[in-house]
Amino acid sequence: MNASSKLVLRKSYSKTDGSHPIYLRITINRQSKYFSLGIYCLNDDWLEKKERIRSTVKDSSINNLKLVDAITKAKKINNDFIRFNKPPTFTEFTNKFRGNFSKDSFFAFANLYIDKHDDISANTKRTYKSQLTKLDNYKNIKTLKLSEVNNLDFIQGYKNYMHTKLGNKTNTITKSLGFIKAVLNDAIRNDLLDTNVFKKIKLHKVPGKREYLTSYEVELLEKYYNSSNIPKGEKNVLQYFLFSCYTGLRFMDVKLLTPNHIISNSILSNEDGGVDDWKTVEKQMHKTKIDVVIPLTKKALTYLPKYVANTRKPIFRVITNQNTNKILRKSITKCKINKASNISFHCARHSFATNTLHKGVALKYVSKMLGHTEIKTTELYTKPNKHYLIDAMRKLDQ
Repeated sequence: MNASSKLVLRKSYSKTDGSHPIYLRITINRQSKYFSLGIYCLNDDWLEKKERIRSTVKDSSINNLKLVDAITKAKKINNDFIRFNKPPTFTEFTNKFRGNFSKDSFFAFANLYIDKHDDISANTKRTYKSQLTKLDNYKNIKTLKLSEVNNLDFIQGYKNYMHTKLGNKTNTITKSLGFIKAVLNDAIRNDLLDTNVFKKIKLHKVPGKREYLTSYEVELLEKYYNSSNIPKGEKNVLQYFLFSCYTGLRFMDVKLLTPNHIISNSILSNEDGGVDDWKTVEKQMHKTKIDVVIPLTKKALTYLPKYVANTRKPIFRVITNQNTNKILRKSITKCKINKASNISFHCARHSFATNTLHKGVALKYVSKMLGHTEIKTTELYTKPNKHYLIDAMRKLDQ
């Protein structure tokens, strides 16, 4: 009984960009197991016979080397089975291919899980690493086996620790447990565990408060921005914050915005048959890798600095997120907006969504500009809020 190995594109799963994961398939006695390699590829870019990614694809040379390494290692393991006259088993293959993590720490396998996923951003990887640090503060996870973490008492204990000792809210706890769940699922896919303890635990989130600024509050910030007594540092931060209030761009998308992302368009006017000149932001979102097109209104253009066209130099002078939020809250306090403690840069995105929908822009268009893949995500902004309920009822007094 021999084992065979092959690299395959698993089309049963796809990411939002349409790419599929490439797996190492091991077949023993007509039974197959799949090993995740953390590499994704579009169907049209996968050369099935060669078991390679098309050379014209970005980072294909690096990823193809990884694929070669994986299939070479698999074949060596299979040859060893034959050489030593040992019947191949999935358990032994897994131990040799992944390393014997069933006897090592959860920490070692979790780090492998993080490092092998080249499709996630550096920021996401840092977030995952911080989850390991947080877990290690609860127990020394470097001494714990996968099976010890995959235990109901351990998970309940960690959950109580986050709630009572750290004061974590429901969504924060769910996020931390969700990371552990994902690692344990990967261990199952690699035959290191038989089942996941989270089958007995239901994770849930509660609707978070999406803090935003009303149109009037944005106008108060604009007046302060245009005043003569605003400090230079605050003016700089407010410039890119207000730009985000009129575009919905996330912090990193504003930070990475270059003149190459600003496109000039000549659009035929429906009113008089003339031609309107519109600028649009057209870029791939840093977090989701989704392409967006955002028309720039006159207000948005007000906060767009002068730039040299067709260059890759960042348009805005963006400081760190932490310092941005600190300065932003100072400005909001000066404008006597009673929301300073709850405001961060991300509320500009919430403000854009809420105010744009309130002014009558169709939900489907707002969803596209925000880069949402599902309309239900955008619908969260359509829930009636106090300010706009009062605004609606004000008409009864007129």
